[in-house]
Order: sequence, then C-alpha cells, then structure tokens
Amino acid sequence: MGRRPALVVLAIVLIGCPAAGVAHADAVTGTTFYVNDEAAGCSDTGPGTAAEPFCQIQPAADAAAPGSTVRIAETGKSYAPVTIRSTGTADAPVTFTAGAIGDASAVTVAGPRPATAITFSGARYVDMAGVRADAAGASAVVVEDSRHITYRAASAQGNIGDGATAVIAIDGSSSDISLTRLKVYRGSGPTAVSSAAGARSITLAGDTFDNGGVSAVGTTGIDFAGDTFRTVCGAISLTDGSSGSVENTVALPYGTTTCPTTTAELTVDAASAPQVTADYNAFNPPSNGTDYDWAGTAYATAETFRAGTGQGAHDLDQTDLTIPASGLPAEHSPLIDSADSGAPGALSTDVNGRPRVDDPLVTNTGTGTDDRGATEFQDPLTVSGLRVGQGYVGVPTSAVAQLSNPWSDPLDGLTYTFDFADGTTVTSTTGSATHTYTQITSGVGIEASVVVNRADGTRVGSADYWEQVSPLPDLTQTFGCWNVPSLPDTANCSYDTGFDPYPISSDRITFGDGSAAVSVTAHSDQVQHTYKAPGTYTVTRTVTDSGGRTATVTHPAVVGAAFVGQGPVRLLDTRSGTGAPKRAVGAGGVVRLKILGVGGVPSSGVTAVTLNVTDTGATAPSYVAVYPDGTARPSASNLNFLAGQVNPNLVTVRVGADGYVDLYNAHGNVNLVADLAGYYTTKPSSYDPYVTGLAPVTPTRVLDTRNGTGAPKGAVGPGSTTSVTLPKYARGEATVGAVLDVTVTGGTSSGYITVSCVGPARPTTSTLNYRAGQTASNLAVPCVGGGKLHIYNSAGHVQLIADLQGLYTNYQADGLDDPLAPAGRQFVATAPTRFLDTRTGLGASAKPLGANGTVTVKLTKVPAGATAVLVNLTGVAPTAATHLTAYGDGALPNVSNDNLTAGQTRPVLAVVPVGADGSIRIHNALGSVDVVADLEGYYG
Repeated sequence: MGRRPALVVLAIVLIGCPAAGVAHADAVTGTTFYVNDEAAGCSDTGPGTAAEPFCQIQPAADAAAPGSTVRIAETGKSYAPVTIRSTGTADAPVTFTAGAIGDASAVTVAGPRPATAITFSGARYVDMAGVRADAAGASAVVVEDSRHITYRAASAQGNIGDGATAVIAIDGSSSDISLTRLKVYRGSGPTAVSSAAGARSITLAGDTFDNGGVSAVGTTGIDFAGDTFRTVCGAISLTDGSSGSVENTVALPYGTTTCPTTTAELTVDAASAPQVTADYNAFNPPSNGTDYDWAGTAYATAETFRAGTGQGAHDLDQTDLTIPASGLPAEHSPLIDSADSGAPGALSTDVNGRPRVDDPLVTNTGTGTDDRGATEFQDPLTVSGLRVGQGYVGVPTSAVAQLSNPWSDPLDGLTYTFDFADGTTVTSTTGSATHTYTQITSGVGIEASVVVNRADGTRVGSADYWEQVSPLPDLTQTFGCWNVPSLPDTANCSYDTGFDPYPISSDRITFGDGSAAVSVTAHSDQVQHTYKAPGTYTVTRTVTDSGGRTATVTHPAVVGAAFVGQGPVRLLDTRSGTGAPKRAVGAGGVVRLKILGVGGVPSSGVTAVTLNVTDTGATAPSYVAVYPDGTARPSASNLNFLAGQVNPNLVTVRVGADGYVDLYNAHGNVNLVADLAGYYTTKPSSYDPYVTGLAPVTPTRVLDTRNGTGAPKGAVGPGSTTSVTLPKYARGEATVGAVLDVTVTGGTSSGYITVSCVGPARPTTSTLNYRAGQTASNLAVPCVGGGKLHIYNSAGHVQLIADLQGLYTNYQADGLDDPLAPAGRQFVATAPTRFLDTRTGLGASAKPLGANGTVTVKLTKVPAGATAVLVNLTGVAPTAATHLTAYGDGALPNVSNDNLTAGQTRPVLAVVPVGADGSIRIHNALGSVDVVADLEGYYG
C-alpha cells in the first residue's frame, strides 16, 4: 500500500476576540497577508501587507481567499483566539504559516478562560502549520462543519478539568481532517482528541500525546499511523461502528499515575471491530491496564490478541519490549525499522520533521525502514567534543572537532565552522583548523566553539571548549641517568620534555664516550647505553623545536662494576705454597697472584678484586703494595708492618689485563697471605641476587662488648662465635653484604677473628690477627644472612667492636621488593693515588694532626656526585695510642677506622661517604699523628 502524501499543518494560539465591525481588505486570490501584533504600524483594518500588517490573525483569516497565505510573525505575546471560516480549493488552499515551524514556535494563540484558541468553522481546504493552540477550560482546537483541514507541525495544550472536553474536538459534520506531527498535551482528563459520530476520513499521523488518548465515536475512516501515546487511561478508543486502521502506534504509561478503571490501550467495540485493522503496534499499558479490548474481550498480550482476533500479526509484545519512559527509541530497540511504511496516512517525516531513515545497525523487520511511533531514531552522528591545543600568543594552535559516528557515515560534505572567540572564525571541510592568538586571556579564558553542518545545511551538532591563552613558555626538559647492579656498565637515562607548543624537530643524546649520538622521537622515555670502560661520563641531551628554540641539559652517568661477594677463600699463602712458591718474599720481591678463574672468580668481566692481605714472620719493618700486574708499581702502600708482627688489611685492587695482581714487599723477608672476599664485575648474571652495589650509610656502631652494644657485655672467649644483628633497614632480602670496620682490644693472648655470614662453624681463614693486649682493626666485607653476621674468635678472651660503614644491596633495594634497603652504587676502580700526606703537605698542612683534630680533604680526583670513596687510610707514628675516624660531613660519628698504638704505623681500608661539599674528614682522637690516604676507587 502506498504512503499517503503528507499534509502541511499550522497550529496557532489566540488571545482575545476579534473586534466587532472591523472592515477588512478585499479577498484577492493568491494574496499574502502579514500578521504582527508588535509591528509599529499594525492595523486590523488592513491592508495586511508586510509594511502595514494586521495586528491579529482574525482579520487576515477573514480576508483570505483561495490560494492566500497568511504569514504570522513570532512575537513575545499570544495572539487572540481565531475562528477560521476561510474557503480554499483543492488546487488553491488557504495557508496559515508561522515564522518558524515546530513546537519551539513563538506563535501562540490563547484566550481567557474558557476560550477555544483555534476554531475551524465551515472552513474548506485550509492548511495551518506551526501555530500553537493553548486553552484552559475549553478545547484548544475545534473543528466544526469543515472539510479538508490540515493542522500540523505544532502543539496543542488544554488544562480542561472536564473529562468530556477534548484538547482537539472534531464534530460529526466534518471530514478529511489531518492532524499530523502534533504534540498534544492534556493537563487532566482522559481525552486528547475526540471525533464525534458522523465524522469521516480523519488522519492522525506522527503525533505525540501526553496524558490523553483519542476517542472516535461512529467515525468512518479514522487512520492512526506512527503515533506515540503516554497515557493514564488508554490510548485509542473506537466505538459505535467506527472504521479505520491503527498501525505503527506506540503506547506506554504516563509516569506512575494509574487509571481508576481497567482500561485497554486499544479499545475497539463489537460494532467497530469488523471495520478496523490493527497491526505493527507496540503497547505497554499501566500496571492496572491491559493491551487490548477487542469486541468486548480483553487481551493481555499481543500473542493472545493475534490468536483471538487474527489482528496484530506484527505487534510487539510488552514482555519482549522495554520502551523508555520518554517513548523515544534507543539504538537496537525493536521499535526501529520494524513499522509498516505503507500504513494508511503514514508520513515520510517524524513528529520533529526529520526523515524516516534506515538504521544500518538494526535488521529491518517491517515493510520498509520506518520506526514505530512518532519519533524516528536518527543517525547518531554527533559532535562529541572539541579539542583545542593549549593557546600561546604567537604560536599556531589547532582545533579539532571530535565526532561520534556509530553508523560509520561517510563524512564527505560536512562543514566545520570554528569560532576562536577572539573575532576569528574559520570554516573547514577537514574537521580541524589552525589559528594564532595575538593576546593573552585572563580569568576563565575564552570559549572557542565549533558548529558542524551537513551538505544540505542541517546541523549535526556543536561543541565548545574553554581556552586560556598564555605567554609562550620557555623550552624546558628533564634528564637523568642511573644504573642498577644487574647492569653495572650500562647507563639508564630517562628524559622528558616539558610542554612545547611547537613540534620537536630534533632530540639528540650523546653519552660522553665518543660514541655516535642517538636521536629519540618520543616525548618522554628511557634509553640505555653500555660503556666499554668504567668511569663517570657526561651525558648531554639537546632538544630543538620547530620554532627554532634549543635547550641543552647534561647529567653525569657513573658506570662501574657490581660487587659479588665470594669467599672467604684463600688464594695466597707463601708459607704453604698456595698461589705462589713456598718461600718468604724477599726485599724488593714481587708475587704474581692469579685472580681470574681462581676461587670462584670468573675468567672474564672482572675489573677489581677484594683481598684480605696479611703479613706474617717479617724480618724487618716494611710495607706491601698491591697493584694490577703489568702496570707500574705505585708509590702508595697497602700494608705497613714491623718485624715479627702479624698485620691484616683489606685491599681492593684492579686486576691486570692478564688476570693477575702483584704484591710487592719493600724490605726484609715476609710471608704473605691473601684471602678472597669478593670481586667486581661488569658481566653479572642477570638479576643475580648476589650482584650488588655499595650503599654507604651513616657510620654506626653495631657491636661493642665493652658496654653491651649488640651483644652481652664482656670479653668473648676462645672458640666462640658472636652473632651481630644489623639495623632494621639492613635485614631485608635486598641486603646481601656489609662493610664493617672490626676492632679487637684487650686480648689475653694472641689470636685471630673471622667475620662471616656462616656460624658457628670454625672458618678456615682470618679477617684480623691480633697479639695479646693489642688494639687492632681491619675492614671486612662479609655476606649477610637475614640481617645477621657472625664473628669467630680463635683464642683467649678479647673485646670486639664493629662499626657498620656500608651495605651491599642487590636490584631489589630501594623499591617495592625491599623499600627499606638503600640502593647500591657501582664501584669505579682507580689507580692507587695518594691524595693526603701530612708529612709532605699533600692535601693538607705539612704537620701531624693533633689531638681531637680534624683535617678536611677536598677530593679533586673524584667526579662530582660520587657517594663514597674507597680509601687506604694509614696512621703514621702517633705520639699516643689513638684512633682515626673518617667520615663525610655532619657530626663526628662514634666509630673508628684505624686503631693505633704509640709509634705504630698501620693502614686500614675504609669506605668513606663523600660530604655535600665533595670532601671527606679525618679525625684524630689522642696525641698527634701523621695521616696518609690513598684513593683506591669511588662509588657513583
């Protein structure tokens, strides 16, 4: 069945009554009359031209002839009620049109209570569109004894309070009445539209009804097509032999109000049922209502209605359908594309004048692409937002319209009008535009916007964006480099560029070792670089933007070796022939000791080794220097001793290219013992928990048996093992080793101690040898297990003292795995270099350091940023028994590094934190003493 042609309708609300006895212009076929009650020269006596319009609609209606058009201006007031008696013809209807078409029209006709706004009385072939009819206590629109009347694209409202009075009333002598694209509101009462017995050919299509239904009594040929009802007491009632069709209609409850009676959404009495067709409807009645009342029988569902009547073959059952409270279809609703496009009276547009369209996301289940109800679900192409780049004066900024396009429409033909809120608009077909602001804004800024239209001029949507225009900021960047124990010779550098309104045209990083620069493209990221040799390098990042601005920043990258605890394992003992021939080392003699591939040390990738070196059985005062094989012997010493003494010292020394280190004896004959404590490597196993970096800590006394610190008060006995618990931050899994300065004093006999993480089993190596009554110290680097270490004493009774100087922590430190443990730093071994000698004035005044005196030494051979240095600290010939304490800055810690008797010359290896000023400090307790310090390396 073909779709009936849509009729154009106007809705008008009138105020007051036309003046009696007013003369009107003569009717002339095809004349256009103008109505404007706010025009300065308006007159109800004519002539009704654009220059001299009528003030009210009534004189224009009275003057209209076939083919006349009455144009009613929108004003802020309501027009007086009007009675239309105009007579047109089929080929030349009389047309009433408002300034704008639709419910938003400002053309309203209203009168005092009770007064009908618009009355068609004896009218023929009249088309009224866009005129709102508003009434109280009476019908808003009355049609009496009229033919071929179209009232459309408007709204009609009545707050009547009389259930028998309809908002729109059609008498029994009227026919061919079309009510289309209307929004009908009823304040109270059940009836929105009534059709009296005798009326013929009534069409209601594309209409919405709120709080009121349609009642037709004895009406011949009343057709409903695509209407939406939000009702309390039923949507449609056809009685007393009415005929027609009900198709594509949606009905649902109006809010939570209930009807006092059980009323069906569609009621067709027995006299009307044979002449009425119902199909493609969707009813969802109030809780106390029902779907259908057909020929006196109630049907609660579409399924039972079909079975009982043969009607409603395509009706949607309420059990399968959820209609939103608004009555508007949502995407994928069964209301979409499921109507009969050929239903009698069906329109090609919906209540808002929008076309009936196909939804590509929904399978068509109707005879075409129409949706059920008055509202057609439209293409959901919308403007979802506007993105505008940060505005800076003098810098082009881009505005981009953001679209939501679920139907994947081709976007060709869209136009985008950008308003940058400074007097500049730009029209684009690409969805973006560029603009350069010339002035800064203050406060909340300015509101930029975009309007998107289709090729036919219809609007897709709009969006806005508050924009703050600021002065151009400087080009800034951040840059930092670090490394971790698992990748000791690799710098990890992170970089970030502060916001730059210009695109970055060049971003290059050089690593300071002569390698080629690296170009990066990301705004912020990380980059790695592996160095061929340990050291401190200056990494430089240079950024250039398209505005010609350049920013450069540098950062040091310290790469060195990671410490791997190994041992203690004896690598050298000239007394037994271990590691060298079985004989004492003579004056000027050198022992070549193989390191790589021995005692668990890898055969490659090792940069330095830590040995506990001990002299024994010396025949004359002498010293020992330990240095890389194949290099010149340094002037610095590692071990100083007198004849007949046994003296240990921890030594960290670079390994020669051939895998050996040399031990040189200056005078007399002496036997040398060397025990492996660990090594430094640039090729550790990935994430080996024993691969560590050194984390210097505030020097802390963790054991003193003289006063009960860390252990019971009192000297420890022979063959005993004393367990030491480290501070809380050193007890996690990340801590695998410690740096301790251990001291023995007051021994009742000669003996030795061994510091290890294994206890109480007797070790086979020694950390510190002592004589009866002697105070001696040495640096130890034992492994740590569960935050504990153990000290074994071989003979006699002796007091034990231990000062914590640092921790070896693995990759878990300073992170989520072990947040308490400090992060370790890599070691960079240097050639042994003397930087302090008070005997000669090197690094300080050429005089001994007095009692309670402190010397501050600037570390000129150490790069800025070093956290600690490895120093061989020697006290020379003190005038009284004393001890030396080396520290970074701040208060003097209650610890000691080198304990000396009067006249003794003794070295000790020390890890010393570097102060904020790049210096270390050495304090002497008693008497006066010369101090010598040799740099062995630093921690980055």
